[in-house]
Amino acid sequence: MRSLGSIFVIALILLLTGLFYWALFMPKEEITQRIYQTLKEQEKRADLTFKRVTFEEISGGNKYWQLIASSAMVNKDQGVATLKTVEGTFYKNGRPSLKFRSPVAMWDMKKKEIYLDKPFGYDISIEKKALALFRSLKNNPLSLFNLPQIYQQQPGYWFQAKNLSWKLADQLLVCSGGIVLNKGEVTGYAEKLSGDVALEKVALEGKPYLVIKPEKSFPITVEAEAFEVISSQDTFLAKGNTRLLWDTAVVTASEAKYLQASQEITLNNDVKLNYNDIHAAGASANYFTLNQQVVLSGSAWAQQGNNRLNGDKVMVMLREKKIQLLGKSRVVITEEELK
Repeated sequence: MRSLGSIFVIALILLLTGLFYWALFMPKEEITQRIYQTLKEQEKRADLTFKRVTFEEISGGNKYWQLIASSAMVNKDQGVATLKTVEGTFYKNGRPSLKFRSPVAMWDMKKKEIYLDKPFGYDISIEKKALALFRSLKNNPLSLFNLPQIYQQQPGYWFQAKNLSWKLADQLLVCSGGIVLNKGEVTGYAEKLSGDVALEKVALEGKPYLVIKPEKSFPITVEAEAFEVISSQDTFLAKGNTRLLWDTAVVTASEAKYLQASQEITLNNDVKLNYNDIHAAGASANYFTLNQQVVLSGSAWAQQGNNRLNGDKVMVMLREKKIQLLGKSRVVITEEELK
């Protein structure tokens, strides 16, 4: 009976975990449903049909995108075009930047918006490599975005998304649903991603968090209200109610910045650290992820047990579970320590 009870508990846990995963990461289907519903309506109402057709968006003398489709249907009254088997290019500053393939697309000519279903996109500089990768990819329940670890020193970006939209008003790509973004040792998770067509600046929103995996160390989880990934600077910005988790350590601040080249996190505005019997605070801090050391600055203090340190800078060594003074300081030692 006990074994049956254990099996039931395990099954219940797996079921709840699966439901949580589905609710958090399964992509929203609004874009896909809209595209295919429009496609179905177009088959009855389309004014024009085309075979092997090219559409372009040119405004103010600037070319923004080009779509080449095996077939297309246009409804002039609604100002909507639906396209099948699409190859496309997005332009930045008049030059081709992002290329993609999509089985189905929709162009809202009145709103000047594009909607793509299950697109595969890539930096135009890695076209040959990307097409070989495209042939090897399998269906994925999440939208995967891969950025080079070090900008311009490694091959460009590519992605396999469940959906994607773009509008002329802000010229931003938007993907909704379960987002996973990889950039070297950093993986980001969110419900929504938006960015420019070169993916040089990307925003992660909707319960976002990062997982940083330094070598030979526990991973660091970074939580915030929103993140901005500045790929061209190899920098991650955490905005609002930022919290860092390492082992049982918790570090909080208003905002943080992860510098990928030096693998350092800078934190600002009321930084607090709690780790077992260690408590520390300062106006700002630098978290060196390779050796797991946090240096707090600006009226900084740290306390471990009954001992309290005050100084210009205080260092907490997470791996060694010790605190240390840096610069000008004041030490408070209890009578018990003198015995």
